[in-house]
Amino acid sequence: MAQVLNTLAHEIRTPLAVSQGYLKLYVDGRLTKPDDQQRALQQTREALGVIAVLCADIGKVSALAEAGAPALAERLDATQLAADLRERSELVGATVGGEPPAGGIATNAPKDLVKAIATVIKSAFDEAKQEPHHCEWQANGEALVIRAGTIAGVRALPATADGDGAAAVNVVRGGKGLTLIWAAFVLEQHGIQTWHHPAHKASVGFHIPMVRL
Repeated sequence: MAQVLNTLAHEIRTPLAVSQGYLKLYVDGRLTKPDDQQRALQQTREALGVIAVLCADIGKVSALAEAGAPALAERLDATQLAADLRERSELVGATVGGEPPAGGIATNAPKDLVKAIATVIKSAFDEAKQEPHHCEWQANGEALVIRAGTIAGVRALPATADGDGAAAVNVVRGGKGLTLIWAAFVLEQHGIQTWHHPAHKASVGFHIPMVRL
């Protein structure tokens, strides 16, 4: 939660300063032209919108933190998870390889789980910038392993989160708001491990425990 609060303070600083700055210009009478006034009001509205989203996100993160370990009573078919991920806007344009194994994933919120995985994948794709984006899934014992990022990054990923060269994924990033932190809470509640290779930050791996349907 210390990371959550620190990130919130950092992310809220810029839109708050923008809205305060434009309102001061308006109150001081320094925006005399109608176009300047309209632009200032629009920028202020957008900045306040960012703050509103951050406030909503802190509520979601707090709810997850207070909930503790939930009962994962529902089952999401691994093939359905793969299909849902393919349809997410975060994966548009990415090449896809492999086939998900047969089996289910224990969850209490299938839509949140899909969104959380897509959110973390998108962070790897953002690191990749214009390089081709790639995503693949495979079986690893009684687990589904998802690898995403650049093709080189995916190939360089250690086999597991405990493998040589594996490092924790940093979910505290400027400009990301609280979305990555929220995703990390969701994945943790599902017992899902994530990792990347420090030399290939444009990649991420997921180890997702599976159960019988």
